[in-house]
Amino acid sequence: MTRRGDRGAHWFDAVYGEGKSAGLVRMQTGLGQDLARLGVEFAFGDVYSRPGLSLAQRELLSLASLVTLGGLEPQLRGHTRGAVNVGCTATEIIETVIHVVQYCGFPRALNALRVVTDQLVELGVEIPEPHGPQPD
Repeated sequence: MTRRGDRGAHWFDAVYGEGKSAGLVRMQTGLGQDLARLGVEFAFGDVYSRPGLSLAQRELLSLASLVTLGGLEPQLRGHTRGAVNVGCTATEIIETVIHVVQYCGFPRALNALRVVTDQLVELGVEIPEPHGPQPD
């Protein structure tokens, strides 16, 4: 493995768990393994390894981006797990989805919220109670 690959595997495993980077590559077939390896090298070896943001901040930003793009439910589930693994709370994760509604619209945000909430429940994370209407 290259230094970039080692760095990517280190940061990927820091978010998802020991050995998960190798598992991501193995789950692909043939040339698809090259794409998975490139993803680990670029996203985690080049981007996640940069100084300036914590892993928790990076995961919340990833969630915000995925919600805004829409239609990326497997990645949204994965980054929800990653966010919990690096110490993000359910409130931080759900508030990230709520925050981006102003940029992506209610259908995408509501669909994403369902995916995120289901993943949190599956992980055994308690879902916070609603705040209710805010006073004027």
